[in-house]
Amino acid sequence: MKKILLFIVVAMTGIAASAGNNSWTKEAWLAHKKDECEKAGKPYNEAMYAAGFERRDVNKDGIMTIEELRPQSTVPPPAEKK
Repeated sequence: MKKILLFIVVAMTGIAASAGNNSWTKEAWLAHKKDECEKAGKPYNEAMYAAGFERRDVNKDGIMTIEELRPQSTVPPPAEKK
């Protein structure tokens, strides 16, 4: 019982922590990506991540919101029935 309760608390804490950051500036996004690359032992390509930020920042305000970060569906909406 104690293990289940501990698991639930840890899971909910992770969800709350991931929900806390709803927007990214370009500098914060690049720093975040650099940190991810260093932790994973992968090379960091600033130009690639900067281009990705620019592509996702739809309204070009320099802040990428959570709505802009979500992947856009490439599946067309279903055709309306007549």
